Amino acid sequence: MDGFEAVLAAVPPDRWLSPSPCEGWCAIDVAGHVTAGLLVVELRAAGAPLPQDDPDWREVAGADPVASWRAVRARMTAGLGPEALARRITLGFGDVVTLSEWLEGSLPELLVHTWDLAQATGQDVVFDADLVGAALETARNLAPRGRAAGLVGPEVSLPDGAGDQERLLALFGRTPLAGPPRG
Repeated sequence: MDGFEAVLAAVPPDRWLSPSPCEGWCAIDVAGHVTAGLLVVELRAAGAPLPQDDPDWREVAGADPVASWRAVRARMTAGLGPEALARRITLGFGDVVTLSEWLEGSLPELLVHTWDLAQATGQDVVFDADLVGAALETARNLAPRGRAAGLVGPEVSLPDGAGDQERLLALFGRTPLAGPPRG
């Protein structure tokens, strides 16, 4: 979350409407989507029902996406005590896991969307190798399921010698060797 927040806080004011690697989304949509993900964690931690429909990402991001993120992050983090982390939840694919297990498994999405936001806003981001290694392990199982559900794009092929960060991004349909858009 710190890495996402660092990229979020460094978004130039004129880049919020820049297109992201997420088809049809711009930077502010990515910011709102990831912030909304924290709202889902907050609801799950409280044992509250989830909304039926996705919110408007731009509305979630608000007029100040950094302030919105920080406020939601603080509330969500405050609700993650031992009882909440042990709560059993049912995922969209029907799996039943603890909230803690689900959070551990959500690392790939957070990293990929951090990269998406960086790409949309002309930033470079290099993830900690240990985080990428853990995320890549999880992503190898999750990406095919997401692809089958229509939530993840086709895997991008990479040249020999591509690093783990590039492999993680490619699993989620990103073209990681193209470099960030500048403009």
